[in-house]
Amino acid sequence: MLLYWLLGSISFYSIGILIEKGIKSNDVLRDKLTARVKTVKNQPFPSFTIQGIIIGEIKAFLSALIVLYLAPEVHRGNSLLLNLGWFLMRIVAADFCFYVAHRLLHTRFLQKIHLKHHEFRDSSSFVAGHKSLVEYIIVTIADVLPIFIFGYDITQLCAWSVIGNAYNLEGHSSLSIFFIPSDFHDLHHTCFNGNYGIQGFWDRIFNTLNPPTKKPGIMFPVSLIEDK
Repeated sequence: MLLYWLLGSISFYSIGILIEKGIKSNDVLRDKLTARVKTVKNQPFPSFTIQGIIIGEIKAFLSALIVLYLAPEVHRGNSLLLNLGWFLMRIVAADFCFYVAHRLLHTRFLQKIHLKHHEFRDSSSFVAGHKSLVEYIIVTIADVLPIFIFGYDITQLCAWSVIGNAYNLEGHSSLSIFFIPSDFHDLHHTCFNGNYGIQGFWDRIFNTLNPPTKKPGIMFPVSLIEDK
């Protein structure tokens, strides 16, 4: 449990710092990878505080505790194809669960819960963690639901923790590096609707896609599905 929690926390901060202090501080890389299409007024982003970090780590630790002690553990052996298939299924299921939860947060009934996250139209990686406690609980339930459905293998769970952080942080960075198809989530923050999923697959299925205008990311085949 400690390994899972530490890996998630360390990868979150290290990937975010790499994007914000590494890539964005390099003018050439930043200009090449910038996905933003609509120009918006620059905003000061929330600063880190000891209290904020401690509260965030307590929430992350409790989430890890719930997953590892309540979800069923499954040993899937060493078959590469079996493990790859499970992992891809996990991504598709996680995308669906997040899509449903995120779209519900944009309904009139739940919108107030989500407004804290949307204080930022201009976006930074760490805006990914800027949300109310109630929203954090809802999104966490959506994220762990596939683990309860499929069970977990600790190796794959740790791998998903790192990749999930990369998705989340890159998606809020206004950069297109590996996973996110161009300005997919950036358009969501700019327009406040559409593009509710992690990728464009479920948005296309449910007709809520706000088409990205730049080339898709290179790591996820579904990101190739976009309007021409």
